[in-house]
Amino acid sequence: MFRVMGVGRLGSIGLWLLILMLCVRQLTRHFSALVTPSASEHERLLEGLHGKHLNPDWLSSVLQQAAQKGQQPLPSNDVASLQVVLGTEKFWPQSQSAQLQLDLVGMKQPVYLYLKKVIARDMPAKSAQALRRDLSSNRNEARFYQEFSAEMRARGVPLLQAPLVQEDFSCLDTKIDGDEEHLREGGMLLLLECADEGFMQTSPLSFDQAALSLSLLANFHAAAWEDRDLLHKASNRLYATGSYWMLDRRGRAELQQLKPIWKNYLEAFQSHAPDFLAQPSIRMLAERLERTAVWVAEQLRPSAEEDFATLMHGDPKAMNMFLPTIMAENSKALIIDFQWTGVGYGVADVAMHLPHSVHDAALRDGGEEKLVKMYYNDLIRALEQRLPKPRLDAFTFDQAWHLYRLAFVDYARMVMCNFFKGASPAAFQAHAHRPNVGFLYRNVEASLHFLQQLDQHLRYVEELRGEQPVTTVEVSPDQSL
Repeated sequence: MFRVMGVGRLGSIGLWLLILMLCVRQLTRHFSALVTPSASEHERLLEGLHGKHLNPDWLSSVLQQAAQKGQQPLPSNDVASLQVVLGTEKFWPQSQSAQLQLDLVGMKQPVYLYLKKVIARDMPAKSAQALRRDLSSNRNEARFYQEFSAEMRARGVPLLQAPLVQEDFSCLDTKIDGDEEHLREGGMLLLLECADEGFMQTSPLSFDQAALSLSLLANFHAAAWEDRDLLHKASNRLYATGSYWMLDRRGRAELQQLKPIWKNYLEAFQSHAPDFLAQPSIRMLAERLERTAVWVAEQLRPSAEEDFATLMHGDPKAMNMFLPTIMAENSKALIIDFQWTGVGYGVADVAMHLPHSVHDAALRDGGEEKLVKMYYNDLIRALEQRLPKPRLDAFTFDQAWHLYRLAFVDYARMVMCNFFKGASPAAFQAHAHRPNVGFLYRNVEASLHFLQQLDQHLRYVEELRGEQPVTTVEVSPDQSL
């Protein structure tokens, strides 16, 4: 303990305040250095693959080539200067991104592009298997923009144009000793047009916002619905089965985490809904999921030839969408991030989107089924322009609801194997204001409601499989609180 000598009481207090202010200033400088990108980091953002610097002459050449492919969103190809927009920099573990400001020759106002970089050597340490999985998803996105986005735009899907897609993932084509070091040679550079000021990103979504996001997904799914040629190409160039939560992509060993993670969840949330969590069907959720997981996953892997197959987005969380800031009758939304896009059933996207990104208040009292019905109606309206009536009639709402319920259980397996790890009310609170995190694992009420939905959808799966249902007394989380 320090003692201040030779000053009165008020002088001592003033001196301590001065010392405190100096400490706060020093800490502020320290933490500002942690969160504010340095000049060297800005230089790193403007470094392309293999060390090539992104300069105006290079970008002008890129835009000229993009114009020939119909992927140039700017009013001119001639770039006089470019710089990173301060405050837009993001240094994620898997990628780096920022908004670029471009001054075009002969134009008074600047224009903007979005830069996304993936440099494998900058990624955190991980197993070769995990690194290969991540880089494969980056190559998937590059291929989507290079080979599929123009066709999807031509079919009416609102997508941002990509003036540049530069990738080097040849490291994925071979497996050699020291695979991780070899994989660290991979990378991607992506330039996208920026969504204008009329759009926003938010999560969780209200009922009306969810209706708009589902209309966007319906439009996306309708564009490739049962298009054998396009889906054959997608199964070869993109993922043969879309989604990041596919069981075989995650690895079946992940199922071993179910029971211990669920045991921890029950203990952590017991005081929040004791009667609900004490029900046998709820306490046995991990066991029930483990028993049905492989069978459910097998039902959700359509080939390019199968009925109802389409391109699914694979990660349709709300923060991968731009919604209009002003909701109007003809409002359109945009979708981004195609790392996990591939062949699949469209309603699998819906089954992930609703629990992850929609407020549980919008899903209660029949809201879940109502939103799926709205998606289905939008899908059918979009398909009426492309399919003969017999094909339309084949995909009934009962068929859509059946696939949705299977897909919900499939996505729930991923949630309980991964995103519930370390779950607790305190952990949820720590993530409460992070919109990129699923609402069901940052909000207690949403999480408990998700479990109630899962119990109901699992019962449906168990009936399909001829299993004896777990007897229980119906108690909702709300009644248990």
